[in-house]
Amino acid sequence: MSNLPLKALPWDSQNHARSAFHEYLIRKDGEARKNSKSQYEVVYGRLNTQQSYDVATGFATIDDAKTWCWNHYNEKMQPYVVPDSITDIANWFKTAKPEPTNKDVCTQIGCHYEEVYEMDVALYGHEPSHNGEIADWYKGDNISVVNVMQRMDKIELLDALCDQIVTATGVAYMMGFDIEAALKEVIRSNNSKMVKGKFEYDKNGKIQKPDSYSEPDLAPFIKQGE
Repeated sequence: MSNLPLKALPWDSQNHARSAFHEYLIRKDGEARKNSKSQYEVVYGRLNTQQSYDVATGFATIDDAKTWCWNHYNEKMQPYVVPDSITDIANWFKTAKPEPTNKDVCTQIGCHYEEVYEMDVALYGHEPSHNGEIADWYKGDNISVVNVMQRMDKIELLDALCDQIVTATGVAYMMGFDIEAALKEVIRSNNSKMVKGKFEYDKNGKIQKPDSYSEPDLAPFIKQGE
């Protein structure tokens, strides 16, 4: 059981999800059902036990309720999941974007190019890079999302992303960086962008940094004197 992958909750059209050990049902709460208000509650419980179901209330939207369910499910299932940074990062994105759109895809590609641009700056100083322009284009309002999705070769893209993870890990190893510990610190920093289980976004759908955000401290993961 320790290698159980944590998959997204399988919501059906009735806003009901049943997964390993747990069950969730989103519905209008008692007061809302009387007055036709858009207030929701979650009826939830652990399957195959004698315990009665519990209720969480006060959700303004169904998406808010689903976010709460995912956070609850993620927390309760951690003892059964092998902790690794890739899973932690993927779960973070699932919380931020439970149902990503094609525009979200483009924005994330832009964020990826932005990090490549920052690598250029780290290597060469503040030199101009076309990667910065590409990043802005993917994240901007003028991008044709339909054209991007139609011309995309998904197999080649997945291959490139896997190779980038491998080569990035290789660069970190060659440099003597503690990449695993550094990733955990970045994950901690990313989690500080969340306020009460929610994120704030800019007009392009990129996650904003609230007052609670704290920058990652990566200096401890670089060999001293090099």
